[in-house]
Amino acid sequence: MCYYRSTDGREVLDGCAGLWCVNAGHGRDEIVAAITQQLSTLDFAPTFQMGHPLAFEVATKVAELMPNGLDRIFFTNSGSESVDTALKIAPAYHLRAAKGSARA
Repeated sequence: MCYYRSTDGREVLDGCAGLWCVNAGHGRDEIVAAITQQLSTLDFAPTFQMGHPLAFEVATKVAELMPNGLDRIFFTNSGSESVDTALKIAPAYHLRAAKGSARA
């Protein structure tokens, strides 16, 4: 279980995740080590222009779990970003398909 400490020393259960995080505990050494390693190699890479090698590794693993034909993986930060990206990718795909250059 994961707790906060109040100023008077009481433990308060942290029972919910935040907007951009998941409740995996506070100050966990293995998470701090993973974050430190990630930041020491590349702290941010915009997904439309480039990506971190680990993101490609995870995408490959996800693609292997998917049914045939669903092997293109694109990570986003949120549901709204996913929808926005899909609204950009879908027309571009169909435009390329109409020109005969889209991959089937």
